[in-house]
Amino acid sequence: MSRTKPPTYGALPWRIGKKGTLEVLLIHRPAHGDWSIPKGKADPGETGRECAEREVREETGLRCHLGTELPSIRYEDRRGRIKTIRYWSATAASGRFTPGEEVDAVRWLSLPAALRTVTEPRDRPAILALGARLQLELGVRPAPRREKMLLLVRGAEMTKRDAWDPEAGARPLAPAGEQAARSLASLGAMFDIERILAAPSPRCIETVAELARRESLEVERSEHLAGGSLAGTLDLVAKARGTGTVLCTHEDVMADVLAHLVHRDRTVLTKRFRVRKGSAWVVTGDRTRYRSAYYLPLSPADLSTAVELSPADLRGAVDLPAAV
Repeated sequence: MSRTKPPTYGALPWRIGKKGTLEVLLIHRPAHGDWSIPKGKADPGETGRECAEREVREETGLRCHLGTELPSIRYEDRRGRIKTIRYWSATAASGRFTPGEEVDAVRWLSLPAALRTVTEPRDRPAILALGARLQLELGVRPAPRREKMLLLVRGAEMTKRDAWDPEAGARPLAPAGEQAARSLASLGAMFDIERILAAPSPRCIETVAELARRESLEVERSEHLAGGSLAGTLDLVAKARGTGTVLCTHEDVMADVLAHLVHRDRTVLTKRFRVRKGSAWVVTGDRTRYRSAYYLPLSPADLSTAVELSPADLRGAVDLPAAV
């Protein structure tokens, strides 16, 4: 039976760095061996905002001014406990970091670097939201330069068939799917996107439609992303090396592509292997090989840890080397 744990509160400090680019602060916790956003539990009588300010001050030495609230996180951990994390943006003011037992290092990073560095995928939506809001409200560029990546995207959640009247038109994305599509569209501020391809299904086309509109690109429909030919899909992936390409497809195709990259390119997957609806894998590399990939939740429905898989779990379907 699920148990609800007391909420956690935190804040993501930001500043404009020496080169005039946006930077955020991550902390390293030696007990957990991770890079994360400052956060903690509230003391008796303390509000969420007061807790977030105190946690930033205690863990980083910085005094910050809290701004707008960022997307909150609600998920079920491996023990069946419901956990909630609320984050705020935090403008760095003054202070100096002193290493301690709880936090032994901090790093100011550009947003693309922070997305690669943070350990828990569930922290990435807060980083994305901060960049989008600062760009909208202050005109701050989210990244010093837009990097070229391969974005593997699974089609987002659609409205259930029994909850939609066919006479009203085509079945749209569900609210969680719409949020995933908006989050995906915000990636154009950080990644240099040159081409967008999608499986012909309405789910996949709608997932990337807003991104295509913002980037002034056409959505190219590809039967190779529909699951009919893995060889054709892998040919698209190979041709995308070194370019800024988005491929929106289905669960089985996405899993097969990632398994192939682990096998063929020795691509290193951060954390666990997941392919939830509306999720993305950001794959980095050059024209010779894809070197690493990190998981990016784009929907609030994608924060549970219940069905995570490691690359080893795929060996039954794909012949992966034992050393992976």
